[in-house]
Amino acid sequence: MDKYAAGFGMSLAVTCVLNAIILVIKEKNDAVMGAMKAAMGHHWTTHGVIVIVCFFVLGFIFSATRLETKFDSHRMLKYIIWGVIISGLITAGFFMPNLKLGGVIKY
Repeated sequence: MDKYAAGFGMSLAVTCVLNAIILVIKEKNDAVMGAMKAAMGHHWTTHGVIVIVCFFVLGFIFSATRLETKFDSHRMLKYIIWGVIISGLITAGFFMPNLKLGGVIKY
């Protein structure tokens, strides 16, 4: 694994969790939601730009820290998988109380 694979792999794991945290913060805080809407016209556009910029910035920062000497590809894959799982749990946990499951299937 070269330095960029290690750096951007770790960036992916961190950015997945960051994405879910941004989602919860903007949905719970009207001021943040308003600022994100005002910044680029729609909160999802701003959200996407923040996540993409963080991915690249963190990727280059992590690449410079020589993670490839500390991690092998299997360990990196575990970090990525756990980042996706944690992100999914945060997102599902946030939206789960709002789901209306009753009455979805009618016989």
